[in-house]
Amino acid sequence: MRVRSLLIPLLLAAAAAAEDPVTASRRNAVVRAVERVQPSVVSVRVVHREQVRRYRHPLELLFRDPFGPRYYRGHRDRVLEGSGFIVDSEGFVLTNAHLLGRRGIRKVEVSLPDGRVFQVRSGSRDVALDLAVLEIEGGGLPVAPLARSDHLLVGEWAIAIGNPFDLGPTVSIGVISAVDRDFEEPQGDYYYRDMIQTDAAINPGNSGGPLVNALGEVVGVNSFIYTGGEYSLGSIGIGFAIPIGNARRFLDEMRVHGEVRRPWHGIVDLQDLTPRWASYLKLDAREGAVVMQVTVDSPAYEADLDRYDVIVGINGEAVGSASEARSVLGGLRVDQTCALEIIRSNEPRTIEFRIRERPKVTEWN
Repeated sequence: MRVRSLLIPLLLAAAAAAEDPVTASRRNAVVRAVERVQPSVVSVRVVHREQVRRYRHPLELLFRDPFGPRYYRGHRDRVLEGSGFIVDSEGFVLTNAHLLGRRGIRKVEVSLPDGRVFQVRSGSRDVALDLAVLEIEGGGLPVAPLARSDHLLVGEWAIAIGNPFDLGPTVSIGVISAVDRDFEEPQGDYYYRDMIQTDAAINPGNSGGPLVNALGEVVGVNSFIYTGGEYSLGSIGIGFAIPIGNARRFLDEMRVHGEVRRPWHGIVDLQDLTPRWASYLKLDAREGAVVMQVTVDSPAYEADLDRYDVIVGINGEAVGSASEARSVLGGLRVDQTCALEIIRSNEPRTIEFRIRERPKVTEWN
C-alpha cells in the first residue's frame, strides 16, 4: 500500500511533465534537424609544408660573412582547418576545395564528433565549383541525408552546422535570405554561381559544413561570408552556400569516373564589348563578350564560333561582360550542352555544342 502511495505522485508528475507545453516545445523541428545531421559533420585539418625566409642572427652575419645574404630559406608547417560532412557510407567526406590549398599538402585528418580520427587516403577537387571530396576508411560512419531538390523557399529555416578547429559541432540558425546569387568577380580563386544566401552565421572554420533545412536535409555547402569591409573577419549575417544540386553532380562525377573530368569548350580569350569595339565591329549591341581566340578542333571551334563573335547569352542567361561569360562557362561540366547566343555581323544567331573533357597533354618522347 505504501509503495502505491509513493508511485502515484511520481506518475502524476511524469504525466504533467509530458503534457507541459514548454517542455514539449523544446524538441522543435530545428532540434530534430540538428540531431539528424550533426553526427556526420566532421572537422577537417590540413597540414601544409611551405617555404619561408628566415633572417640570420646579427651575430651570425658579424662573425661569418658580413656581406652574405641576410636570410636563408627554410620550411614550416601551416595548418588550415574547416568542416565537412560524410555523404557516403564508403567514407566520402564533402567539403570546400579552398580548405585544401593549392600544393604542399603533407597530411589531412578528419575528426568525427564521436572522437574518431581518420587519415585521408585520397581526395579530389573541382576548383571551378570549390568542392572537394576526401576518402577515409572506417565502419559505421554516420551519413548526412542530402535534399533531393534544389527547391528552396526564401524565408524558410536555415541551419548552419560546422565542426571548427576540432572543438566539436556548432550550430547557428537563420533563414534562406535569397537564392541564385551570382558573383561576376571571383571570390579569391573561385567563381561562385547560383549560390544560396543565408543570415545563419558562417564563421571561420565552418567552411565546408552543411546548410540544413528544417527537415534535417542538407541543402547546401557553406562556403564563404561577406564581411562588409576589407579588414572585417566575422559574420554580419550575409553568408553563402553552394547548392546541393551542384554537389550531387560533383559526387556523381567522382563515383562514375573516379575523378573530376576537366571541362573543355575551347574559348581561350574574351574581352568586354567596349564602345570602341562596338564601333569597330559596326554593332548596335553595347554589352557582351567579344571572342578573341578559339582553340582549333575544340567543341566551340567545331560549332563554328569565330573570332570577333560577341557572346550575349549562355544557356538562356544574359551575358554583359567577359568576366560574366567566363563565370558561366567555368560552371559548365563535361557532357553538358552549351548554347551560345552570339552576334555576328550585327545579326543574332545561336551556336550549340557539347562540353568535352579537356585533352590530356601529350609530352614529347
